[in-house]
Formats: sequence, C-alpha cells, structure tokens
Amino acid sequence: MMRASDIGVDRMLIRKFIGQSSLLFIALAIALFAFGWVRVWVVKLLNMGQFQTILEQFRDYEKFAPIEFDALFTYSGRVGMTFDEPIVILCTVVWCIARGSDVVSGELGRGTLEMLLGQPISRLRFMLSHAVVSIGGLIALCLVLWAGVGVGVQTTMLKETVPPPSVRVPFLNMELPLTNDPPVERTFPMSEQVDVLTYTASVFHLFAFGFFLLGLSACFSSMDRYRWRTIGAVMTVYVIQLIMYGLGKAAESLSFLQAMSFFNCYKPQKMTSLVRDGDLWSPWSLSMTMEEGLLPPLAYPLLLLTLGAVFYAIALVVFDRRDLPAPL
Repeated sequence: MMRASDIGVDRMLIRKFIGQSSLLFIALAIALFAFGWVRVWVVKLLNMGQFQTILEQFRDYEKFAPIEFDALFTYSGRVGMTFDEPIVILCTVVWCIARGSDVVSGELGRGTLEMLLGQPISRLRFMLSHAVVSIGGLIALCLVLWAGVGVGVQTTMLKETVPPPSVRVPFLNMELPLTNDPPVERTFPMSEQVDVLTYTASVFHLFAFGFFLLGLSACFSSMDRYRWRTIGAVMTVYVIQLIMYGLGKAAESLSFLQAMSFFNCYKPQKMTSLVRDGDLWSPWSLSMTMEEGLLPPLAYPLLLLTLGAVFYAIALVVFDRRDLPAPL
C-alpha cells in the first residue's frame, strides 16, 4: 500500500523534473506545432500535376524515398511526409537524448544525485519519476505535432484547375476538347481531401521511435557519470544505425544492414499509405502482411517499444546495483 509520504516524494520528484525540462519542452513544442502547420500549408503551393511530372523524372531514385512515389501523388500522402521530415526527427531526438541522458549521469555531473538519494527516496522511485516526466513529454510533443498538422489541414484552402471535358482520340494519343470553355479554377478546403485521423498510426510510430531513444539514453546514462560521454555514446549508436540503414537501401548486396537498423522499424509514411477508403484499422493490424517487410504493420512500433522497455529495465538494474562516485 502506498503511503502518503511516498506520494509526496513522487510529486516532489515529478515537479523537479518538470522544472528541469520545461524550457526545452516549450521550445520543441512551439517548433513542432509551427512546423506541422507550415508543412501542410506548403503542400498547397505545389501544383499536383507539375509535382507528379517532376517525380516521374526521378523514378530511378524511388528506392531512397520512405514510400512509393505513387503515394505522394495524393494530398494525404504528401501531408503524411511531415512525420519523416528531418526537423521532426531532430526535435524528437533532442528531447529523448537530452532527457534520457540526464537521469543519472546528468545528476552526477551536477553533484545533486547524492543529495537527492540522501533523502528517503529509493533509486527505483527516482528512475520511474524521471521516466514518467520524459515519456509524458514525448507523448505531448507527438500530440502537439499532430495538432499542428490538424490545424493546417482545417485552415488550408486548395486550388485546382479543372480542364474542360475532352475525348481521347484512339491510336493518336491526343485529347480533343468538347467545348471552347476555358479551364475552371476550383477552391475547396484541404479537409475534404485529407482526414487527420489517417495519421493516428504515424503519431504512434513517432512515439515508439522516441521511446526507444529514451530507453537507450537512460541505459547509457545509468552506466556513466559524465553526461557529455553519455550523449556521445548514444549519438554514436544513432549515427552508426543511420549509416547502416542508408547503405542497406542504397545497395542490394548490403540490404541485410537495413534489417539490422532500428530505423527500419520507423515507418510513419508507410502507415499513411496503408489507409485506403477510410479503413483506419489497417496500420494497427497484427495479421495482415505488408508488401515490403516480413512483419505486420503494428509489429514495427511494438518492437521499438519492447526494445525501449528492455533498455529501461537494464537502466533500473544497473542504477540500483552500482556504487555512485562521490561528487567532484
């Protein structure tokens, strides 16, 4: 049974960690919300027909794209690319590594961990309280990005040019207009073409990706006393995995490297393309098979969540058993 003193300790720790991370969270939340909104607005600036013509010239490089080019010929697919933009990934990585690396090595570096644990605070409660704030902040950032996309979809107006009716001439590959009327320009809200609920699975993938990095950072942090060394170790793993993923996509002979990278489990754009005819269940399936990949759609984020939980468990065990060095 939880005592009132334990609840008070938990609240004190959570307030402390919220205070430490509030400025970083506010900055990242503003950046993600604004980028999600602006990214949707930018979609309308590209003429769909011209955009399709341009992409057709780069069919040979389609393998480097996160999804097939055909999926980008729709407004829904182009908006869904928001979750794979470098700014979104960067903001997520900054939050996860900054918070995960701070849990042990950050407190040790500041000389505050020994003082905190000198109070009636168990190491388990300390780690779990930090995890609650870090994971809660990650969830909030994912929802803020989704909200930015939603606001962008609701406020953006699209313009399309509708050509006059025509008939195709057989064997000549020509189209002859049936009237002399000029093309008609039609204006309509993007919400008619894009359903924000389509990106539910993409938001979940972004959270799973961040949770994995949180667990990995906390694991390294529990083993070291210097935060800069923890951040360096996590970034080394991140860069190596990114290089492996890139090489695996670039050369068929190195395709096995792609399967060994955790980036292969981050597929938010693929989840968008799986939603067809309003069927929002497809990305959450554990039974259906995907065109590419051996696992069903939901298995990829679950794998990231499982690995993140394993790293958090290792961090708890290591931190509970290690001898803490005296503050310098």
